[in-house]
Amino acid sequence: MELIKQSALYSLLLIIAIPLIGFVIHLLVSGLLARLFGIIDRSGRLFLLIANTLTFPGVMYYELSHALFALITGAKVNKIVLYNKEGDHLGYVNFSPRGNIILRSLQLSFSACAPVIMGLIGECVIIHVFRTVTPLPVWGYILLGFLLFCIILHMDMSGADIKGYVRGIPFFFLLFMILFYLTLSSGATPVISLPFAGGQP
Repeated sequence: MELIKQSALYSLLLIIAIPLIGFVIHLLVSGLLARLFGIIDRSGRLFLLIANTLTFPGVMYYELSHALFALITGAKVNKIVLYNKEGDHLGYVNFSPRGNIILRSLQLSFSACAPVIMGLIGECVIIHVFRTVTPLPVWGYILLGFLLFCIILHMDMSGADIKGYVRGIPFFFLLFMILFYLTLSSGATPVISLPFAGGQP
């Protein structure tokens, strides 16, 4: 019973943490960056130039993350657009969920939170390169720093992403609860560590 409680708690924290990270970054991007350039709304040309066109690697990473998670969870990816000058979004991904209600819900949830998960992975890889591959040439530091900035800038979750994520939360929760339970049962320690819940620090 204790393992079930711990697994449920880990799962709950995980499904809350993912959109929270995306939401905080969304606020920073839409608020602080917009004010920095004196733009009140996201439709301002200068804001879009900075947030989309000049940070295109981040846009590409964001959209391909959506497509990758949709594809590996079984959805049909209909269209991937990485550069679209019309509207306030430079790119978008169109996919069709497939299968029963559980599979469709999971496809929506995984695809919705993909930029946050892949963003964290990408940042960890870049920081690891910064710390282990030395010395780097000056252009290497500049390039990696730019890529890090682009990924962070675009690892948010839009309103549509949040809606898609919420639809699959019950199944998302059960899936991760099972994974955490199996991990704890094997004697391994999850990456998330809660001393007060019996986890190892």
